[in-house]
Amino acid sequence: MIYVFWAAFDPPHAGHAAIIRALLHFQNPEKILVIPSGPRNDKVYNISNEHRIALYEQFVRELSDERVILDTEFITWEDEMITKDVDQYVQKKYGPCIHIFGTDTISSMPDWDEEWYAAKKISKIFIPRKGYDSHIPETIELSTLFQDSHFPDISSTAIRQEIREEYWKHIHHSKDFVFSWLSKRISSYILAHKLYYEQPKVREKLLVHVCCGPDVTMPILELRDEYDIVCFWYDPNIQPKEEHDKRFEAFKQVCEIEHIPFIKWAYDVKNFFQRIRWLEDTPEKWEKCTNCYDMRMYVSAKLAARLWFRYYTSSLNTSPKKDLEKLFSIGHQYAKRYNLTFLDIPFRKWGGFERSVEYTKEHNIYRQNYCGCVYSIREKGRGG
Repeated sequence: MIYVFWAAFDPPHAGHAAIIRALLHFQNPEKILVIPSGPRNDKVYNISNEHRIALYEQFVRELSDERVILDTEFITWEDEMITKDVDQYVQKKYGPCIHIFGTDTISSMPDWDEEWYAAKKISKIFIPRKGYDSHIPETIELSTLFQDSHFPDISSTAIRQEIREEYWKHIHHSKDFVFSWLSKRISSYILAHKLYYEQPKVREKLLVHVCCGPDVTMPILELRDEYDIVCFWYDPNIQPKEEHDKRFEAFKQVCEIEHIPFIKWAYDVKNFFQRIRWLEDTPEKWEKCTNCYDMRMYVSAKLAARLWFRYYTSSLNTSPKKDLEKLFSIGHQYAKRYNLTFLDIPFRKWGGFERSVEYTKEHNIYRQNYCGCVYSIREKGRGG
């Protein structure tokens, strides 16, 4: 059988190698295809495709097994890379295959596409990830859990951060310095070509509308390296007032932990009720919610323009219960009106929502169990 391991590999590290070696040993595959991902909504690559390919080639050489094959088809893929594209490409070129995923993707996989292609139409094996439930629900088919080995808990983001922090401490002293979880040759290549280190630059200011503490964790963690973030609390849709204040305190706790400035706007709850008048009984994601999105995006865009910011977005994009298509449409509408750019990033995808849950558990941050307004309390537990 052919196994497909497609990921950012940014950079390829010991965790990736451990997964491949374990599968080679326990599953005895015909091939393992290492397929680096191309353009993604949630990923900005900081090094050129030329350097990426050089790192991947070195990574595969170090695995020293002819069954491990590097395929760079998707690095220059023009559209966003999705499971269906990869599966159909592999099936046509190599034959039947099994896709490799981490257990951090289990809860979000059913929402990846309208066809349920990833959840139901491909064979897959899940690699246990620390802190994530390994139970595979009935909504995910043709899957198994790989339990024959243990894997190091490694973060590519943490590795890139170490490179930025350690780069100038060692580049002038030793070209033999080895970064944590990277091989000596990959470390040497990174040092020799000055990869991942970014010279200080003036970052654009970004206004992030905040719906709650848990959901804002992802915009902050994903965008803080690229933008100068200011958070904006405006949520008159949250009732009662005690709940609104409780959620604000949770949000403020996140800002204090991550050292992010914020602006708090008025609790003009009358505006909310005027916005949804005659729509009170519409269900989640329908007209009532659309008007609620619109109210908050309008005020956020207007403030961003007043502060001379060029960019804005919303933490609403983290919740799996929100309608991203509507949110993005409204966000772009007001961006056009006020000469802004709306970042339509689906923070909830690719394990983003699960990471926000883990963050709130780690820092003991309050997580609500209904969307916000008094009408959503009737559907408690279904809100975002």
